[in-house]
Amino acid sequence: MVDTRIPLTRWQRVLLDGALAVVAVLPGFLSPDRTDLSAALLALAAVVLCARRHMPWTTLVTVSALAAIADSRSFTAALCLATFTVAMRFPTAPAVFGYLVAAGTPLLGTTVKIALDLADPTVGGAIPAIGVGTSLVDPYVVVALAAGIVTRNVYERRRAQAALHEERIATARALERARITAEMHDVVGHALTVMISLANGARSAWDTDPERSRRALTHLGRVGATALDDMHRTLRVLRDADRELDDALHESGHELFEIDGAVEVVRAAGVPVHLRRRGDDLPENAMLRAAVHRIVQECLTNVLRHAEGVTTVGATIECSARAGTVVIDVEDDGIPNPSSRGGTRRGLIGIAERAAAFGGTCMSGPRSPRGWAVHVVLRTESER
Repeated sequence: MVDTRIPLTRWQRVLLDGALAVVAVLPGFLSPDRTDLSAALLALAAVVLCARRHMPWTTLVTVSALAAIADSRSFTAALCLATFTVAMRFPTAPAVFGYLVAAGTPLLGTTVKIALDLADPTVGGAIPAIGVGTSLVDPYVVVALAAGIVTRNVYERRRAQAALHEERIATARALERARITAEMHDVVGHALTVMISLANGARSAWDTDPERSRRALTHLGRVGATALDDMHRTLRVLRDADRELDDALHESGHELFEIDGAVEVVRAAGVPVHLRRRGDDLPENAMLRAAVHRIVQECLTNVLRHAEGVTTVGATIECSARAGTVVIDVEDDGIPNPSSRGGTRRGLIGIAERAAAFGGTCMSGPRSPRGWAVHVVLRTESER
């Protein structure tokens, strides 16, 4: 069964289902041939139709049975709504079977009533037109069946496209991790091997050959510094980042958790950034603070790289100890920079991964009428 529910609140769905149920039975109530029995059964059908989302088959069978008991033509709209729901939620073969139930049950009821001389098959001396209760082919129910099948196919296509998009994002993450792993292995692996050898040599010759030990320690420091430079260089290449921007926005050491420093860099570039902190103080957790810093940093970097005409950037960090969350919102009012061509989205993927590491979520997209917004939620109780 395909979940085709429109993203509405519970009460909105209740009101929508109620309104559709009333509209479906209204033609029967307005019919000049309406009887007291038909009115009562139509009211019951309206109640049953309110549950069509949760019990589509039960709704279809019940409405079909009510149509067989009363004047079938008064239930045409109700049967169309029930048939549409089944066709929208189930594959084509069950949907066609549902149509046969919707058209065949009233026809069977009409046949029984005629056989028992309980109803006149003619109206005003003329055979009624093809429709519910007189034929297996009812044009309105056929249209409802077709509309439900088309709607279901549209939803399935969208779900397939969304699944493909998620698969591509997952593949991009895996490739990025593999690329970083390979690069770090090439850059750091050799250096660490040499450093271990030098350290072992210095230790073994400490007493017998102090001069050799000193030379080994000197080389050890040089190799370590070279490895660190190579690692920084490789990370800059992996990020496809501008060197000056990386130097300014991606510092390390004690300045890592100073978000104000990243904000000042963007302000110095000519973009006014308004940083707001709300709620409680951030927990004393180095990894969580590093994640918050890096997320804000990446968002501000993306503004500089991918937006133009920016007049203001709003960055909000709200921590709630009671809810156990840290919410980060970064919004700008710029327009896409044509020269950036949308970027590689690696920055957004990295933000999403940092959020997932803390059991959180990341949402981003364009604002109206212009600009871009990033909304990140980190859970403090999932810190790791």
